[in-house]
Amino acid sequence: MASSSVPRLKDVAEKAKVSVGAASRILRGDQDRFAQDTCDRVLEAARELGWRRNLLVNGIQTGRTQTVGVLIPPYDSFWVSILSGIHTRLSSADYLPITVWSGDLKHMPHFEADNQEGFRTITRLLDRRVDGIIMWPPFSLAYHDHFPELRERRVPVVVIDHRTENPVADTVVTNEAKAAKAIAKHILDLGHRRVACISSRETLAQSWALERRTSFEEAVTACGDVEMKSWRLNETGSNGAEVAYELLTDSLKPSAVFAVTDHEAAFVYEAAHKLGLKIPEDISVIGFADLDFAAQMSPPLTTVRQRPYEIGVETASLVLSRIETGEAVSDFSTSKIDADLVVRESTGPAKDRA
Repeated sequence: MASSSVPRLKDVAEKAKVSVGAASRILRGDQDRFAQDTCDRVLEAARELGWRRNLLVNGIQTGRTQTVGVLIPPYDSFWVSILSGIHTRLSSADYLPITVWSGDLKHMPHFEADNQEGFRTITRLLDRRVDGIIMWPPFSLAYHDHFPELRERRVPVVVIDHRTENPVADTVVTNEAKAAKAIAKHILDLGHRRVACISSRETLAQSWALERRTSFEEAVTACGDVEMKSWRLNETGSNGAEVAYELLTDSLKPSAVFAVTDHEAAFVYEAAHKLGLKIPEDISVIGFADLDFAAQMSPPLTTVRQRPYEIGVETASLVLSRIETGEAVSDFSTSKIDADLVVRESTGPAKDRA
């Protein structure tokens, strides 16, 4: 009857007739100093016994657990694609992502409502000795408030889509200014000179929204002969439909609207329908992100396609690089990933609504 005990490294060494130290080095991949026959015996013994490396013991020996905490929820298709890029890159380096978040998906996007919960979530990962942490913007607030000691502990942290005047971690962001110029050029080339912008909540965790809006305003107003006005949602993001309606009925009578995400663009579509305005005949609409529903909107939404998978790969590569060097970070880096304008049927030549 087969034994139910877990095979030990000692068992592999005995079966292969080598020392425990030799078996350990060979099974870790350090085979150059051993004869091929010796390596083959050890690997075959491990296979026959069903031996598996104990990563907990390995972590104690090396000081690394081969894990990275990933504090990102699958909020929408943008963040799902980022998670995919992170997972692929970490897996290729034999690292395991531990993906967690606070709150629940029914109450998105208010994860930042409880800063203490963010603190507790980060703490749980640190207690499990993750080698690095990747986080989305709301968690960076908790990190900034509660974990100044992480720099001294040399736990690499990379934040996606969040920048501050006093950075607390490496960041990976979309090249907002470059994308804004492409959007402005598209709108102006179509002859639009009364332009509106509908922004998100622009909370502390949404530095990307603030940068996206201000970059767009600067790019449009640089033209000189454009009337420009911006709106933004309230702190909970609960009044998108009302803001979009107010925007379209404002005395500006915009002929083109830029929404800082496709979510806000959907509110503009809803308000335009209520007002009997046709897109793009009466009002052109352009979004940002190219979420999974953008191409299915009626009409299909002109938007900016971010590169979330590339963002995820770059983020994971950056945290792995920091782990490998093991050095305290003196200057935090910012990686900018380009985005691409995708022109669909929601934008067209300007029509006078005055």
